[in-house]
Amino acid sequence: MAHEISLDPISTNQPHQLTSGFTKPQDEEAPRSAFAVVEPPAELSTLTTHIVNPPQDSFPNGQDLFPDGGLRSWSVVMGSFFLLMASFGLMNSVGVLQSYFASHQLAAYSASQIGWISGIFTFIGLGLSVQVGPWFDRYGPTGILIAGTVCYGAGLVLLAECYRFWHFLLTLGLLTGIGAVLLSTVAMASVPQWFNHRVGLAMGIAFAGAGLGGVCFPLMLRAAFTRFGYKWGMRLLALIVVVMCSLGVALVRARLPRGMSRATINLRAFQDARFTWLTLGTFSLELEVFAGLGLYPTYVVMQGFNTSTSVILLSILNIASTVGRLFAGGIADRYGRINTQTALIAVGAIAIFTIWLPFGNTLAGLYMFSTVFGLASGSFLSLAPTCIGQISKASEVGGRFGICYSVVSLATLICIPIGGEMLDKVGRNAMVAYLGSVLVVALGFFVMARWACLSYRWRWQAKI
Repeated sequence: MAHEISLDPISTNQPHQLTSGFTKPQDEEAPRSAFAVVEPPAELSTLTTHIVNPPQDSFPNGQDLFPDGGLRSWSVVMGSFFLLMASFGLMNSVGVLQSYFASHQLAAYSASQIGWISGIFTFIGLGLSVQVGPWFDRYGPTGILIAGTVCYGAGLVLLAECYRFWHFLLTLGLLTGIGAVLLSTVAMASVPQWFNHRVGLAMGIAFAGAGLGGVCFPLMLRAAFTRFGYKWGMRLLALIVVVMCSLGVALVRARLPRGMSRATINLRAFQDARFTWLTLGTFSLELEVFAGLGLYPTYVVMQGFNTSTSVILLSILNIASTVGRLFAGGIADRYGRINTQTALIAVGAIAIFTIWLPFGNTLAGLYMFSTVFGLASGSFLSLAPTCIGQISKASEVGGRFGICYSVVSLATLICIPIGGEMLDKVGRNAMVAYLGSVLVVALGFFVMARWACLSYRWRWQAKI
């Protein structure tokens, strides 16, 4: 019986043989999924074969057959949207909290010292994913999400009672961070189980929740602190995120059978050069993104503008980031996820060096930078997981996400303290130049990942 074959300009470092039984070579090491890239023939630099609707018995448990749509699939996307809005949305807004703490409860501390609170929050919110990813592969999402909701809500409620430095470390840093990692890891790992060709669009929609949270939470906190005070403002935030997380618990489901994860930490993933380069690139992206988001309001205030202006600029950046995520996902599915990510990283670096660095002392320059960089950076967080999922088996996506983001979490731990120290010691322009340089390094790593996908043979038109 003939099977439909489609031509897809994607590529890998592991050639595959297409036979009537759809078998793969025994000596193949690198994992793949239904949307994994395969090396193009030498005479057709952008042409590869991709099996559409292979027979049910070709892959065990049908794990590589993706629905790529339907009510169940899009429900998972919507659930992930709410989970990422609650978790990453607050991470994107942590600069507002840091600015508030610096002028109220923790006024006696420097920006770099206060930065350790949000740094530990994001570090734990990503670092423990090395364990949560395999838990998701083995046990499914529901129990993990319930535990995450409880930790996250309790941490925010207790945060309302804090007034000492170590109080903030334990509540926002530790307890809320644990809740965030349980929620965000499941949200990121769930969507690639349900989508193949449209995984970029699906992840873009899910990660738009993070951008929307970064828009809504700063404005909500600003209004709530003014009208109700700090304590009731934080309690209101806790109520909102618990409702979002409950929707995520109800909507997110795993597609693959449980118990498919064989190891908690599978370091063999780093034998795949593509995964190693992508991990290093994502590390550099997070080092820049979370430092920028965490210190941007403080930077604006240091330039002589008021707190309201800093919140508005951060909200504009997050609005543009949300729009960028939606467009980047669709573009990535058409032109390649690594290709799109690489191009947008270049745009972000250009925006830092040509807009923020020379014109960061003007309001017009800050508004322009917030818009341009927001549009470009929308993909930084949303496309990174799809790039990893593209080179991974569907049953190993959760584990690989966990390994990658456990490494990446080190960047989130140190990024704000380093940036805050630079603000205090060497000045604002040096910090901006440092962030732009980190983004250039990330660009280099993603270029290397693309090159590795092509067996270190460059093809400009290959869809990667």
